Amino acid sequence: MKQRIKDLIGELRSRSVFRATVAYCVVTWMLLQVADVTFDRLPIPEGSMTVLIILAVIGLPCTIVLAWAYEITLRGVVRHEQANGRSSRLAFLPFVVVLVAVTAAVGSGLYYLSLRIWQPEPQAIAVLPLTNLSNSQDTEYFSDGLTQEIRSLIVRLDEFRVVSLSSTYQLKDTALDYRTIAKRLDVDVILHGSVNRAQDRVRITAELIDGDDGTQLWSETFDSELANLFSIQERIARKVAAALDIVVPVSVERRLAHLGTQNVEAYDLYLRGTDYLRKPKDIANLSTARTYIRQAIAIDPQFGKAYAAMCQSHLSLYELERDSDQFAQAERACYRALTRDSAASDMRIALGQLYYTSGQYDESLREFEQAAAVNSKSPDAQIGMAQSLIKLNREAEAEASLQRAIQLDSSYYGGFNAMGNFLLANGRFAEAARYYRDFADRSEDNATAFNNLGAAYYLAGNLSAAAEAWDKSLAIKPSRSAFSNTGTMYFYLGDYAKAADRFARGSNYAPRDHRLWGNLADTYYYTDGMRHVADVIYKQAIEFAEDRTSINPSDMDTVAMLAHFYARTGWADKARELSEAAQVGAPDDMYVQYYNALVYAHLGDTDKALDRLKRAIELDYQKELLKLDPGLGSLWEDDRFKRLVSKN
Repeated sequence: MKQRIKDLIGELRSRSVFRATVAYCVVTWMLLQVADVTFDRLPIPEGSMTVLIILAVIGLPCTIVLAWAYEITLRGVVRHEQANGRSSRLAFLPFVVVLVAVTAAVGSGLYYLSLRIWQPEPQAIAVLPLTNLSNSQDTEYFSDGLTQEIRSLIVRLDEFRVVSLSSTYQLKDTALDYRTIAKRLDVDVILHGSVNRAQDRVRITAELIDGDDGTQLWSETFDSELANLFSIQERIARKVAAALDIVVPVSVERRLAHLGTQNVEAYDLYLRGTDYLRKPKDIANLSTARTYIRQAIAIDPQFGKAYAAMCQSHLSLYELERDSDQFAQAERACYRALTRDSAASDMRIALGQLYYTSGQYDESLREFEQAAAVNSKSPDAQIGMAQSLIKLNREAEAEASLQRAIQLDSSYYGGFNAMGNFLLANGRFAEAARYYRDFADRSEDNATAFNNLGAAYYLAGNLSAAAEAWDKSLAIKPSRSAFSNTGTMYFYLGDYAKAADRFARGSNYAPRDHRLWGNLADTYYYTDGMRHVADVIYKQAIEFAEDRTSINPSDMDTVAMLAHFYARTGWADKARELSEAAQVGAPDDMYVQYYNALVYAHLGDTDKALDRLKRAIELDYQKELLKLDPGLGSLWEDDRFKRLVSKN
C-alpha cells in the first residue's frame, strides 16, 4: 500500500501535477484580488464575483486533469507519453514568474483603467428631520439641529450622495411612506429617527430604511447623558457606514472625531443660532441667529463651525442691508473659522462666498475647489465653482459645474435655481424658465422660485405669465426682489405711481440696496413735478452704490448703474468716466451695455448710445423693453434705433 502511494506521488511529480496546481492557485488568487478591487468600478452585472469564484473552484480539478494528461514543452503542449524522454520541459519557476508578472500587469492595468473610465454611482441617502418627542416645542431647534449635524457627519464619510437639507425639510412630519419618499428624493436608503431631550439626558432612536422595499436595515436607541451627545452622533454615522458595508478610512476617522467643540452649552447655543439661519433670510431672523452664535463663541472661542455660521449670518445681512460693516465682520468670522478647522468643506464654502462677494474670483474659485476636494458629493461646492467661473468668463466650465451639481442631488432646488440664473444671464430665457419651474416643483411655496420664474417670463416678453408668477411670489412671501420686479414691470407700462409704490415697499426689505433706490429715482424722474425728489433719491442711490463698489470694485453692473445715477444728477464727466470703466471691465455684460446706453442717451451722445444698444441686443437684451424705456425716448424717432429694435 505504501509503495502504491509512493508510486502515485512519483507519477504526479513526473507529470508536473503539483507544479500546475501551485501555479493555478497562485494565479487564481491574484485574479480574484484584482477582481475584488475592479469589479465594483466596472459596468459588470451584480453577482459577477460569485460566478468568478465558482469558475475558479471548477477550474482546479480541470487543471489537475490537464496537467496529468499534457506537458508544456519547448515544442508546445504535447501528451505526457509523447513528451516523456523526448523533449525538454519548460522550466517550472520561469513559467510561474511569467504568469504572475502577466497577471499583475493586466490586473493593475484594469484597476487603473477602471478608475479613469468608470466610477460607480455612490449610494444615495436622505437624512430626514428627526421627530421631536420632547414635551416642549421649544426644543424643536434641538432635533432639527441634530439632524443637520448627523447629516454633516455622514457627508464627511465621503462615500454617499447625501440629499440636501432643504429637500428633506420639505418632508418634515410628512405622512408619505418610506418607499414614496425614496422615489421622490431619488435615494437608496433613508435615515430617520426621533429625539427626546429631558433636562440633562437625551434619548435618540435612529433607523436605516431600504428605499426599494421599505425594510429596516438597522435600528438602535441611544439613551445617555447630554454630555455624551457628541459620541452618539459619531456612533450613528459609523453604524450607518457599517450597515451599508462601508469601510471608514483612517483620514475619515479623524474627520468624524473632530466635531468642533466638546462643550454642550456652546453646542446648544450654536444649534439655536443655526435654527434661525435656516429660517427665511430677514433681518430679524439673522440678527437673532447672530446673537446665539456669538454666545456660543464666547463660551468656546475655538468652535470653528460657530465662526463659519457667524460668517454666513453677516454675509446674509450684508446682502440685505448692503452695510459695509456687516461685510467686515463676515470677513473676520470667516478667517477665524478657517484657523480653527481648515479642512472642513463648510469652512471653505463660507470663505469662497466671502471672496466671491468681494470680487476676488480667483480666490473664491480656489476655495470652492478645495471644498469639492474635501467633499466630492457637495452640490454647493459645484455651484460656488460655477459662479466664480462665470465671473472669470469661463462659461462652458461653469455650465458643466452646474450640471454636475444637479447630478449630485437632483432633489436639491439650489442647483436648478443656479442653472436658471446662469441661463437667464446668457439670454436663454425659455431654458431658464424650465429650470425655475423645476426649482418651484422641488421647493413648495418658495417665493424666490416664482419670483425668478416671473423674471424669465418677463425677459422672454410674456408679461402676463410674468405677472402671474410674481403675484404668486408676493402671496407666498413679500420680498425685495419681487417688489423690485413688479415695480419694473409697471415702470415699463408707464404706470409710475404703482412702480414707485413697489420700489418703495421693496426698499423696506433692503434699506441700503442701491438698485431699488435708483429705480425709485428713475420713476420719480418721469413723474410730473417730481424731478427734485428724484435728484435727492439719486444721491442716496449713489452713496449706497459707492459703498458696494468699495467692497467689490469688480462689480461692473454697479459701476454702470453709478454712471447712470451721476448722469441724471448732472455729473457728466464722472458719468462718462464710470461708463467707460464698466465698458472695459465687462464688455459682454448686457446690463452694462444697457446702462451705458442710458448714460449716453441722457448726455446727448446718440452715436455712442446706439452703439451700446446694438451690443446689448447682441447679448440678448429684449428689444421690446427698449421700445418701452423712457430713458431711451430721445432715440425712438431715430431710424437707426428703429432698425435695431425691429423684429427682423
